[in-house]
Amino acid sequence: MMPKQETNFWEGDQEVGSEGVMPQNNVISGAVSPEAYQIPLGATHHVMFPQTNAALALVLAIASFACGGFLMSIPALLIALSAKKITDNNAVHPDRGIANAAYITAIVNICLSAIVTVAYIGMIFVYTM
Repeated sequence: MMPKQETNFWEGDQEVGSEGVMPQNNVISGAVSPEAYQIPLGATHHVMFPQTNAALALVLAIASFACGGFLMSIPALLIALSAKKITDNNAVHPDRGIANAAYITAIVNICLSAIVTVAYIGMIFVYTM
């Protein structure tokens, strides 16, 4: 009687040396909820997500640091909020991180712009009196 040889992952329970045999449990499961988000291998390119303007919001939010202040960061915040509304409904939406980054960047810039505006107004009052 021959001793049983070890099999590797690709050969499964098949005989050693058989070619072209793949295991039948080829499913990728996400960390969020494995039951809800199981995607079969090779089928990820067929998933359709609703479009968002998260990239536009991020560009406006970053550009508002260099120039614009309130003028660009408030529209960036509004666009980021609409993108977040769409991406919060789907945990695996590809624009989810961009929408969150645009939202946080716009809020930080609005706060910094408010501080700078109050400082300018304070300096005007101090130096004119």
